[in-house]
Amino acid sequence: MPRVASLPIEQLQLDLRNFRTVRQPDEEEAVDAMVSIRPGWFWALMESLLDSGYLPIESVLVLEGVGADGESTFTVKEGNRRVAALKIAHGLLSRSHLEVPANIENKLAVVSSGWRAETDEVPCIIYPASESNTVDRIVTLAHGKGQKAGRSNWTAVARARHNRDVSGANEPALDLLEAYLKDGKNRTPLQAQQWAGDYPLTVLAEAMNRVAGRLETDSARDLASQYPAISHRDAVEAITRDIGLGLLTFKDIRQPEADFAARYGIPQAPDGDASEGTSRKSKEQEGQKGGASKKETKRGAKTGSTKPEASSLRDPKAVKAMVNGFKPRGSDREKVVLLRNEMRSLVLKNNPLAFCFLLRSMFEISAKAYCGDHGAEGGLSTKKNGKDRPLVAILRDITKHLTKNKADKERTKQLHGAMTELARPEGLLSVTSMNQLVHNPKFSVTTGDVCQLFGNIFPLLEAMNE
Repeated sequence: MPRVASLPIEQLQLDLRNFRTVRQPDEEEAVDAMVSIRPGWFWALMESLLDSGYLPIESVLVLEGVGADGESTFTVKEGNRRVAALKIAHGLLSRSHLEVPANIENKLAVVSSGWRAETDEVPCIIYPASESNTVDRIVTLAHGKGQKAGRSNWTAVARARHNRDVSGANEPALDLLEAYLKDGKNRTPLQAQQWAGDYPLTVLAEAMNRVAGRLETDSARDLASQYPAISHRDAVEAITRDIGLGLLTFKDIRQPEADFAARYGIPQAPDGDASEGTSRKSKEQEGQKGGASKKETKRGAKTGSTKPEASSLRDPKAVKAMVNGFKPRGSDREKVVLLRNEMRSLVLKNNPLAFCFLLRSMFEISAKAYCGDHGAEGGLSTKKNGKDRPLVAILRDITKHLTKNKADKERTKQLHGAMTELARPEGLLSVTSMNQLVHNPKFSVTTGDVCQLFGNIFPLLEAMNE
């Protein structure tokens, strides 16, 4: 039977085997993973705790064990985010490695001694280790609230991890994902953190089922077990990464007229089964039946039209075209032009980090120049009370000015994607992420990240320099 008692937060240990992510080595890494997966939820909860204190009706579910020294240990099974937030606020866990929002930092700076006294203990429902199964059933049912400051629903990854680790279910997609996050050659450390807790697992499962027979494996289970020692490893990793980035979806995989796996260089099965899509050979045969080969059709298209060939928004050529066509106008834009010229000289495929460093500088200088142009009429300023304002706040004010506070519907549509991406802390080309490239030794981006998202934020850069 459980007992109810208030325990000091310093005695509570975060669950390093939290189903929301992979096993963590220590509490700081566990907090880092929580924030990376859903930063908005974590910081909203911390703000609620700082504003209102800890509600005594919200008991933490704890599993009591025995440590190596014979003393009792108390592992948090439900309430990890609440306890983590309190530990940070009390200085029991460092926040130096976290990108803490400015409003949270401001509140932490003025936390009163009374608040600390009221929150140094929390009410707990404590179960003995022998009742761990009961605790697990309770945790499984506990994630139903929709508010950010409430309990966070489990993602597909968390549910699969729970099914595998607790119920013994077969979860080959999860096994492949976790192995890829450990050994994959084409993902960044930040992507590994995020995808360990939130990833389109069902899409990966379907892709595995469709390609397993074409990779000299008998099934998706066999594919997961053999990775990374599989044929066409690079192709499998490219598929896994593109699913995580949202570049490969159910729609792409299920298209009957296209073989999604062939795009990644995965050959047809030895028996010639083309159920996943039309093979290259059959496509050429169909073209010949129609009176023209694929090569002839392509040649005809080139000679029959003077229009330039279009590039995908996710192609480095599209990024290069936007940069080449970028022509800053106005006073105090000399440095913007200099930065643009350096950006033009880069080969994006080889220099994604340098590209982002230049991009971050261009936004900063462009914002200052725009505020200089329109400060008198629009009340735009880069400073408040003599101090520099955060770049996101400045860009948000500039967007309001450009759209006439959203009265200009067409301009609002043009700039919607830019401000959405730039203000999103977890966005890979957000202001937060571009700052992280400078300050965080483990954070990085790839060419694919830039290609996917540059088109979203470029309209604002262009608009500030018209």
